[in-house]
Amino acid sequence: DMVEITSPGLLPPSIDYAAMESRQSDARNKVIAPVFKRLGIIDQWGNGLKLIADEMKEYPNIELRWREVGLSFQVQFVRLDYMLNAKRIKNIQQELQQELQQELQQELQQELQKTTLYSEVLRCIVSNALSRQDISLALGQKKVSGQLNKVIQKLITDNLIERTIPEKPNHPAQKFRLTERGQLFLGLLAK
Repeated sequence: DMVEITSPGLLPPSIDYAAMESRQSDARNKVIAPVFKRLGIIDQWGNGLKLIADEMKEYPNIELRWREVGLSFQVQFVRLDYMLNAKRIKNIQQELQQELQQELQQELQQELQKTTLYSEVLRCIVSNALSRQDISLALGQKKVSGQLNKVIQKLITDNLIERTIPEKPNHPAQKFRLTERGQLFLGLLAK
């Protein structure tokens, strides 16, 4: 949020700190200063901070500050909108995090619904082998849905249920019953 330049040593006593932009000048090193002037490194005595202050007017979101700290002189270029931008970024991050949590909750609810449907199908056939149509009726559905077919297939794949006529999967008299693994799984769900 800031660039800070620190120079060791305080301002010379001849410089009025309160009137820094008024082109005050006093050479700290009386030998080097005239050499710098002749080399063109210094264009005019006491012009530095005034030039910087004038240039900074083109950057309204950056404030020029100067101060004496301990035994040093500091010039700071402070970005005024930094905190505003940081707060805006934090708000965006929070919004994204909330959206992500909502998406995760929706996915979790969908998974719970699937798990609930799996356990409901298992509970339907806990005591008797049932056909697809019987399972559908036991769940309160009028007809066998595609979702129910997927659940039955997943339960067969997971070895939680098995077909009563395994050699003919599409037999009209086909029914489904719990496997030993399915019984253990239902026991775990009850805990």
